[in-house]
Amino acid sequence: MAVLQSKIDINKKHLETETAQFSKLQQKLEVDIKKSSYASTENIKFVLNLKLNIEESKQKIRTYQQDYQLIVNEIQRLTTALNKQVYNAEKHQSAIEVSAESKKKLNDANREHGKVESTLKDLNLKLLLRKELNEQLDKLKLRAADIDTLRKLFFKSGFVNYVSSVYLQNLCATANERFYKMTRQSLSLELNADNSFEVRDYMNGGKLRNIKTLSGGQTFQAALSLALALADNIQNLNQTQRNFFFLDEGFGSLDKDSLQIVFGTLKNLRNENRIVGVISHVEEMQQEIPTFLNITQHPEKGSQIMESWKS
Repeated sequence: MAVLQSKIDINKKHLETETAQFSKLQQKLEVDIKKSSYASTENIKFVLNLKLNIEESKQKIRTYQQDYQLIVNEIQRLTTALNKQVYNAEKHQSAIEVSAESKKKLNDANREHGKVESTLKDLNLKLLLRKELNEQLDKLKLRAADIDTLRKLFFKSGFVNYVSSVYLQNLCATANERFYKMTRQSLSLELNADNSFEVRDYMNGGKLRNIKTLSGGQTFQAALSLALALADNIQNLNQTQRNFFFLDEGFGSLDKDSLQIVFGTLKNLRNENRIVGVISHVEEMQQEIPTFLNITQHPEKGSQIMESWKS
Protein backbone atom coordinates (compact mmCIF):
# COMPACT_ATOMS: atom_id res chain seq x y z
CA MET A 1 0.00 0.00 0.00
CA ALA A 2 2.81 2.37 0.81
CA VAL A 3 4.31 1.85 -2.65
CA LEU A 4 0.99 2.47 -4.39
CA GLN A 5 0.39 5.57 -2.36
CA SER A 6 3.82 6.80 -3.32
CA LYS A 7 3.07 6.33 -7.06
CA ILE A 8 -0.23 8.16 -6.65
CA ASP A 9 1.53 11.08 -5.04
CA ILE A 10 4.12 11.22 -7.81
CA ASN A 11 1.40 11.15 -10.49
CA LYS A 12 -0.48 13.92 -8.76
CA LYS A 13 2.63 16.07 -8.78
CA HIS A 14 3.10 15.36 -12.48
CA LEU A 15 -0.53 16.23 -13.13
CA GLU A 16 -0.22 19.46 -11.21
CA THR A 17 2.94 20.34 -13.18
CA GLU A 18 1.29 19.52 -16.53
CA THR A 19 -1.83 21.46 -15.53
CA ALA A 20 0.27 24.48 -14.65
CA GLN A 21 2.19 24.28 -17.96
CA PHE A 22 -1.06 23.85 -19.93
CA SER A 23 -2.47 26.91 -18.18
CA LYS A 24 0.60 28.92 -19.10
CA LEU A 25 0.43 27.76 -22.73
CA GLN A 26 -3.26 28.57 -22.91
CA GLN A 27 -2.64 32.06 -21.56
CA LYS A 28 0.24 32.57 -24.02
CA LEU A 29 -1.95 31.31 -26.91
CA GLU A 30 -4.70 33.75 -25.96
CA VAL A 31 -2.19 36.59 -25.87
CA ASP A 32 -0.75 35.58 -29.27
CA ILE A 33 -4.25 35.27 -30.75
CA LYS A 34 -5.13 38.76 -29.57
CA LYS A 35 -1.92 40.11 -31.12
CA SER A 36 -2.62 38.32 -34.44
CA SER A 37 -5.17 39.28 -37.13
CA TYR A 38 -7.50 36.51 -36.08
CA ALA A 39 -8.47 38.33 -32.83
CA SER A 40 -10.21 35.32 -31.26
CA THR A 41 -10.14 31.59 -31.08
CA GLU A 42 -13.48 31.47 -32.88
CA ASN A 43 -11.84 32.88 -35.99
CA ILE A 44 -9.08 30.34 -35.77
CA LYS A 45 -11.61 27.54 -35.46
CA PHE A 46 -13.40 28.92 -38.51
CA VAL A 47 -10.22 28.91 -40.52
CA LEU A 48 -9.32 25.42 -39.36
CA ASN A 49 -12.74 24.19 -40.42
CA LEU A 50 -12.17 25.48 -43.98
CA LYS A 51 -11.37 22.80 -46.58
CA LEU A 52 -8.20 24.35 -47.95
CA ASN A 53 -5.92 22.87 -50.66
CA ILE A 54 -2.58 23.23 -48.97
CA GLU A 55 -0.46 22.49 -52.07
CA GLU A 56 -2.45 24.90 -54.22
CA SER A 57 -2.16 27.57 -51.56
CA LYS A 58 1.58 27.01 -51.29
CA GLN A 59 1.87 27.34 -55.07
CA LYS A 60 -0.05 30.61 -55.01
CA ILE A 61 2.21 31.85 -52.25
CA ARG A 62 5.32 30.91 -54.23
CA THR A 63 3.93 32.60 -57.33
CA TYR A 64 3.13 35.70 -55.33
CA GLN A 65 6.61 35.76 -53.86
CA GLN A 66 8.16 35.39 -57.34
CA ASP A 67 6.00 38.17 -58.76
CA TYR A 68 6.79 40.29 -55.76
CA GLN A 69 10.51 39.74 -56.25
CA LEU A 70 10.23 40.58 -59.96
CA ILE A 71 8.48 43.83 -59.08
CA VAL A 72 11.12 44.65 -56.53
CA ASN A 73 13.86 43.99 -59.09
CA GLU A 74 12.08 46.12 -61.68
CA ILE A 75 11.72 48.94 -59.17
CA GLN A 76 15.43 48.72 -58.44
CA ARG A 77 16.25 48.76 -62.17
CA LEU A 78 14.02 51.75 -62.82
CA THR A 79 15.47 53.52 -59.80
CA THR A 80 18.96 53.00 -61.18
CA ALA A 81 17.86 54.08 -64.65
CA LEU A 82 16.24 57.25 -63.31
CA ASN A 83 19.54 58.05 -61.59
CA LYS A 84 17.88 59.73 -58.66
CA GLN A 85 15.64 61.91 -60.80
CA VAL A 86 12.98 63.80 -58.96
CA TYR A 87 9.36 63.11 -59.83
CA ASN A 88 7.72 66.12 -61.46
CA ALA A 89 3.95 66.06 -61.30
CA GLU A 90 3.57 68.77 -63.95
CA LYS A 91 5.74 66.88 -66.42
CA HIS A 92 3.84 63.73 -65.63
CA GLN A 93 0.54 65.45 -66.27
CA SER A 94 1.90 67.00 -69.46
CA ALA A 95 3.05 63.60 -70.64
CA ILE A 96 -0.41 62.21 -69.93
CA GLU A 97 -1.99 64.99 -71.96
CA VAL A 98 0.44 64.44 -74.85
CA SER A 99 -0.30 60.74 -74.74
CA ALA A 100 -4.04 61.41 -74.77
CA GLU A 101 -3.64 63.79 -77.72
CA SER A 102 -1.54 61.22 -79.57
CA LYS A 103 -4.18 58.56 -78.97
CA LYS A 104 -6.83 60.96 -80.28
CA LYS A 105 -4.76 61.66 -83.41
CA LEU A 106 -4.18 57.93 -83.86
CA ASN A 107 -7.91 57.27 -83.61
CA ASP A 108 -8.60 60.06 -86.11
CA ALA A 109 -5.94 58.64 -88.42
CA ASN A 110 -7.47 55.16 -88.14
CA ARG A 111 -10.89 56.54 -89.02
CA GLU A 112 -9.41 58.43 -91.97
CA HIS A 113 -7.57 55.28 -93.02
CA GLY A 114 -10.86 53.41 -92.97
CA LYS A 115 -12.43 56.08 -95.19
CA VAL A 116 -9.48 55.93 -97.58
CA GLU A 117 -9.68 52.13 -97.74
CA SER A 118 -13.38 52.36 -98.49
CA THR A 119 -12.72 54.96 -101.20
CA LEU A 120 -9.89 52.84 -102.63
CA LYS A 121 -12.11 49.78 -102.74
CA ASP A 122 -14.78 51.79 -104.53
CA LEU A 123 -12.20 53.12 -107.01
CA ASN A 124 -10.88 49.61 -107.67
CA LEU A 125 -14.39 48.44 -108.45
CA LYS A 126 -14.90 51.40 -110.78
CA LEU A 127 -11.51 50.74 -112.38
CA LEU A 128 -12.45 47.11 -112.96
CA LEU A 129 -15.75 48.23 -114.45
CA ARG A 130 -13.90 50.73 -116.66
CA LYS A 131 -11.55 48.00 -117.85
CA GLU A 132 -14.51 45.79 -118.77
CA LEU A 133 -16.18 48.69 -120.56
CA ASN A 134 -12.95 49.49 -122.44
CA GLU A 135 -12.69 45.85 -123.52
CA GLN A 136 -16.27 45.97 -124.75
CA LEU A 137 -15.53 49.29 -126.48
CA ASP A 138 -12.46 47.82 -128.20
CA LYS A 139 -14.55 44.89 -129.43
CA LEU A 140 -17.22 47.28 -130.70
CA LYS A 141 -14.59 49.46 -132.39
CA LEU A 142 -13.09 46.38 -134.05
CA ARG A 143 -16.52 45.29 -135.18
CA ALA A 144 -17.25 48.81 -136.44
CA ALA A 145 -13.95 48.80 -138.35
CA ASP A 146 -14.84 45.43 -139.90
CA ILE A 147 -18.29 46.70 -140.84
CA ASP A 148 -16.76 49.86 -142.31
CA THR A 149 -14.31 47.72 -144.31
CA LEU A 150 -17.18 45.62 -145.61
CA ARG A 151 -19.12 48.77 -146.45
CA LYS A 152 -16.19 50.12 -148.44
CA LEU A 153 -15.68 46.76 -150.10
CA PHE A 154 -19.21 46.52 -151.39
CA PHE A 155 -19.54 50.23 -152.20
CA LYS A 156 -19.18 50.72 -155.94
CA SER A 157 -15.95 48.92 -157.01
CA GLY A 158 -14.47 48.73 -153.52
CA PHE A 159 -14.53 44.94 -153.38
CA VAL A 160 -12.82 44.62 -156.74
CA ASN A 161 -10.17 47.13 -155.64
CA TYR A 162 -9.67 45.25 -152.38
CA VAL A 163 -9.22 41.89 -154.12
CA SER A 164 -6.95 43.51 -156.69
CA SER A 165 -4.83 45.00 -153.91
CA VAL A 166 -4.49 41.59 -152.24
CA TYR A 167 -3.43 39.93 -155.49
CA LEU A 168 -1.06 42.80 -156.26
CA GLN A 169 0.55 42.44 -152.82
CA ASN A 170 1.01 38.71 -153.40
CA LEU A 171 2.42 39.41 -156.86
CA CYS A 172 4.87 41.93 -155.39
CA ALA A 173 6.00 39.44 -152.70
CA THR A 174 6.54 36.72 -155.33
CA ALA A 175 8.44 39.11 -157.63
CA ASN A 176 10.71 40.17 -154.78
CA GLU A 177 11.95 36.60 -154.37
CA ARG A 178 13.72 37.05 -157.74
CA PHE A 179 14.28 40.82 -157.80
CA TYR A 180 16.01 40.78 -154.40
CA LYS A 181 18.44 38.09 -155.62
CA MET A 182 18.91 39.72 -159.03
CA THR A 183 20.01 42.99 -157.39
CA ARG A 184 22.32 41.14 -155.00
CA GLN A 185 20.15 41.89 -151.95
CA SER A 186 20.26 45.66 -152.53
CA LEU A 187 16.73 46.40 -153.78
CA SER A 188 13.16 45.19 -153.27
CA LEU A 189 9.73 46.25 -154.51
CA GLU A 190 6.97 47.62 -152.30
CA LEU A 191 3.44 48.93 -152.78
CA ASN A 192 2.29 52.23 -151.29
CA ALA A 193 -1.23 53.16 -150.22
CA ASP A 194 -2.14 54.01 -153.82
CA ASN A 195 -0.95 50.58 -155.04
CA SER A 196 1.95 52.22 -156.85
CA PHE A 197 5.33 50.52 -156.91
CA GLU A 198 8.23 51.92 -154.91
CA VAL A 199 11.76 50.66 -154.32
CA ARG A 200 13.36 49.90 -150.97
CA ASP A 201 17.06 50.72 -151.28
CA TYR A 202 19.07 48.70 -148.73
CA MET A 203 22.29 50.28 -149.88
CA ASN A 204 20.91 53.63 -148.76
CA GLY A 205 19.75 52.82 -145.23
CA GLY A 206 16.63 50.99 -146.44
CA LYS A 207 14.94 54.19 -147.63
CA LEU A 208 12.08 54.19 -150.12
CA ARG A 209 12.49 55.87 -153.50
CA ASN A 210 10.48 56.23 -156.70
CA ILE A 211 10.67 53.28 -159.08
CA LYS A 212 11.48 55.73 -161.88
CA THR A 213 14.89 56.30 -160.27
CA LEU A 214 16.00 52.78 -161.25
CA SER A 215 18.57 52.36 -163.97
CA GLY A 216 17.62 50.77 -167.29
CA GLY A 217 18.98 47.39 -166.28
CA GLN A 218 17.32 47.51 -162.84
CA THR A 219 14.02 48.50 -164.44
CA PHE A 220 14.28 45.49 -166.74
CA GLN A 221 15.00 43.24 -163.76
CA ALA A 222 11.95 44.60 -161.90
CA ALA A 223 9.71 44.19 -164.97
CA LEU A 224 11.04 40.69 -165.63
CA SER A 225 10.51 39.67 -161.98
CA LEU A 226 6.91 40.95 -162.07
CA ALA A 227 6.27 39.21 -165.40
CA LEU A 228 7.62 35.91 -164.14
CA ALA A 229 5.66 36.27 -160.90
CA LEU A 230 2.50 36.90 -162.94
CA ALA A 231 3.25 33.88 -165.08
CA ASP A 232 3.76 31.74 -161.98
CA ASN A 233 0.47 32.95 -160.59
CA ILE A 234 -1.37 32.15 -163.80
CA GLN A 235 0.21 28.70 -163.91
CA ASN A 236 -0.87 28.03 -160.34
CA LEU A 237 -4.42 29.10 -161.14
CA ASN A 238 -4.59 27.03 -164.32
CA GLN A 239 -2.54 24.18 -162.85
CA THR A 240 -0.28 24.14 -165.91
CA GLN A 241 3.48 24.08 -166.34
CA ARG A 242 4.89 26.32 -169.10
CA ASN A 243 8.56 27.25 -169.03
CA PHE A 244 8.89 29.07 -172.36
CA PHE A 245 8.58 32.87 -172.55
CA PHE A 246 9.08 35.58 -175.17
CA LEU A 247 10.43 39.04 -174.42
CA ASP A 248 9.58 41.52 -177.18
CA GLU A 249 12.01 44.45 -177.46
CA GLY A 250 12.65 46.68 -174.47
CA PHE A 251 16.42 46.57 -174.94
CA GLY A 252 17.05 49.40 -177.37
CA SER A 253 17.07 52.10 -174.69
CA LEU A 254 19.58 50.30 -172.47
CA ASP A 255 23.21 51.29 -172.17
CA LYS A 256 26.06 48.79 -172.25
CA ASP A 257 26.18 48.25 -168.47
CA SER A 258 22.40 47.78 -168.30
CA LEU A 259 22.59 45.27 -171.14
CA GLN A 260 25.17 43.26 -169.20
CA ILE A 261 22.78 43.15 -166.22
CA VAL A 262 19.97 41.99 -168.55
CA PHE A 263 22.13 39.29 -170.10
CA GLY A 264 23.20 38.03 -166.70
CA THR A 265 19.59 37.96 -165.52
CA LEU A 266 18.41 36.01 -168.55
CA LYS A 267 21.22 33.49 -168.15
CA ASN A 268 20.31 32.94 -164.51
CA LEU A 269 16.80 31.92 -165.58
CA ARG A 270 18.34 28.69 -166.85
CA ASN A 271 18.77 27.67 -163.22
CA GLU A 272 14.97 27.77 -162.94
CA ASN A 273 14.61 25.50 -165.98
CA ARG A 274 13.04 28.30 -168.03
CA ILE A 275 13.52 29.00 -171.77
CA VAL A 276 13.28 32.63 -172.80
CA GLY A 277 12.90 33.85 -176.38
CA VAL A 278 14.04 37.40 -177.07
CA ILE A 279 12.81 39.60 -179.93
CA SER A 280 15.21 42.50 -180.43
CA HIS A 281 16.98 44.70 -182.98
CA VAL A 282 20.00 45.20 -180.69
CA GLU A 283 23.06 43.71 -182.40
CA GLU A 284 24.83 43.07 -179.10
CA MET A 285 22.23 40.41 -178.36
CA GLN A 286 23.76 38.14 -181.03
CA GLN A 287 27.04 38.12 -179.16
CA GLU A 288 25.37 37.02 -175.93
CA ILE A 289 22.79 34.59 -177.37
CA PRO A 290 24.42 31.73 -179.29
CA THR A 291 21.17 30.28 -180.65
CA PHE A 292 18.98 32.67 -182.62
CA LEU A 293 16.96 33.35 -185.75
CA ASN A 294 18.14 36.34 -187.81
CA ILE A 295 15.29 37.81 -189.88
CA THR A 296 16.17 40.27 -192.66
CA GLN A 297 14.01 42.08 -195.20
CA HIS A 298 14.87 41.30 -198.86
CA PRO A 299 13.54 43.89 -201.34
CA GLU A 300 12.32 41.17 -203.71
CA LYS A 301 11.95 38.02 -201.63
CA GLY A 302 10.57 39.64 -198.48
CA SER A 303 11.49 38.40 -195.04
CA GLN A 304 14.45 36.04 -195.01
CA ILE A 305 15.15 33.76 -192.00
CA MET A 306 18.66 32.60 -191.21
CA GLU A 307 19.21 30.00 -188.48
CA SER A 308 22.33 30.48 -186.41
CA TRP A 309 22.98 26.76 -186.10
CA LYS A 310 23.11 26.42 -189.94
CA SER A 311 25.59 29.19 -190.60
